[in-house]
Amino acid sequence: MAKRAIDQWTWDYWLLQRYVTLCYRIFYRKIFVRNLENIPKDQPVILAANHQNALMDPLAFVCNTPLQPVFLARADIFKGRVLKHFLNYLNIMPIYRIRDGLDNVRKNDEIFGKTLQVFRNKFNPIGIFPEGNHGDKRRLRPLVKGIFRMAFQAQEDYRHQKGVKIVPVGIDYGHYTNFRSTIFVNIGKPIEVSEYYPSGEDDRVKSINALKERLSGEIGKLMIDIRTEEYYDTYMALRTIYNRNMRGHLKIKGNNLSKRFDADKKMIGILDNQLIDDPGKINMIDKLVREYSEKIKLLDIRDWVVKKGKFHWLAEILKALLLVMLSPLFLLGLINNLLPYKIPPYTVKNIKDAQFHSSVKFVVGMLVFPLYYIFMSVLAALIIPGALFSWLYIFMIPLSGIFAYNYIIWWKKLCARFRFIKYSRHNRDKNDFLPKLRKEIINLTDNIVKKYLKSA
Repeated sequence: MAKRAIDQWTWDYWLLQRYVTLCYRIFYRKIFVRNLENIPKDQPVILAANHQNALMDPLAFVCNTPLQPVFLARADIFKGRVLKHFLNYLNIMPIYRIRDGLDNVRKNDEIFGKTLQVFRNKFNPIGIFPEGNHGDKRRLRPLVKGIFRMAFQAQEDYRHQKGVKIVPVGIDYGHYTNFRSTIFVNIGKPIEVSEYYPSGEDDRVKSINALKERLSGEIGKLMIDIRTEEYYDTYMALRTIYNRNMRGHLKIKGNNLSKRFDADKKMIGILDNQLIDDPGKINMIDKLVREYSEKIKLLDIRDWVVKKGKFHWLAEILKALLLVMLSPLFLLGLINNLLPYKIPPYTVKNIKDAQFHSSVKFVVGMLVFPLYYIFMSVLAALIIPGALFSWLYIFMIPLSGIFAYNYIIWWKKLCARFRFIKYSRHNRDKNDFLPKLRKEIINLTDNIVKKYLKSA
């Protein structure tokens, strides 16, 4: 890959960005970006987001905006020649820490010089994840001070006049590592760095702390920020169990990722207040949620199965027959796509940090699938007689792969419904019957939510 100037908008990056975006939209089933217009154009901008999912976090900007942002990331992820070149080509530059060695830390002067050039040219924003590293919990961790020093350094060109802006961003994933999950990107209003620019060297520390507190508060508003450690899993479970009820209480119409986020955010705030006022009620819900979660895990079903509740043997048998009839199409898709589909998960087996799994699978899949499809296309052109049939087969390969993936999901859902039907026949009259447990969880949560909404 040719060396390129990161402070300029370039066509080669644009072409790569289009391809990566296509793969990104295949990897994620649902993508929602809120308030994209909050990112100023032709101005020095820092995009500051929470960091939970390694490379997929910067790709949330690369693939969901027309911008060509420049990112600063911790240096230890720049391992391997290929990965280093790939990250550099994505406009990701390393930031060195003391743990990387004093000689490496000195390289930061060169990096900061490049970022100043980016700010001054105003073509591309700087993207930073100010927590310093990624975490596996939906919780904002303490921000490091590097971003604020950089902001003030860039603001020196403007001093107390409006100049550099920090745009807070919240990112939320339906699942960190699963293929065909969801992602919600929530963009906040810009913060004017000039409002915090120090009057003198004595005020610098105070100014940094004030801006740090402001940015931390703004990012926290834009993401799922569960502060409790003890009840973290219960809060997360209630995001699934109670979201529909919460949207009803708030009179939120619709079910997109943005509206689900708003309901979750409000619910978490109410539960936090209840935890302060009377933790005993949260503890009661926690015990029920733990019991409920253990039972659905044992049955290998998900909450949507219990929520729907009633299934009929005949209807499910007819669905099973339909899937059997469609099995030849599934086998066609499986045979033509099994190899490239299995390679990405295999590459992450020895990676201990699960937050890197989706990033590695995404990059490997982005490389493996097109190479495989090109190989199969050439093979089809050589073997299959007639250009029309060759082109039909080539066109069918990726489509049949998508069908095969969905077919497996349909079978899993069908089997889950059958397991629930069998379970219901033997447990309907018991007090710990899953629908009863779920209803009790909702009723207890309802009591808390209604009380706080009424007093608000």
